[in-house]
Amino acid sequence: MRYIAELERKVQTLQTEATSLNAQLSLLQRDTGTLTAENNELKLRLTTMEQQVHLQDGGHLLRT
Repeated sequence: MRYIAELERKVQTLQTEATSLNAQLSLLQRDTGTLTAENNELKLRLTTMEQQVHLQDGGHLLRT
């Protein structure tokens, strides 16, 4: 009986831990989505800036 009680206690502990880990996973997945979107936005802005610099450099070359 003691063995079964110990196993039941372990099951409860593991279920609690699993619930906590699932909540953490959900938060991390949400944060990952947010950071991925932000990263994509920053990459797009960087590409736009690089293109603007490239066009400006090309314009200077034409004037000289």
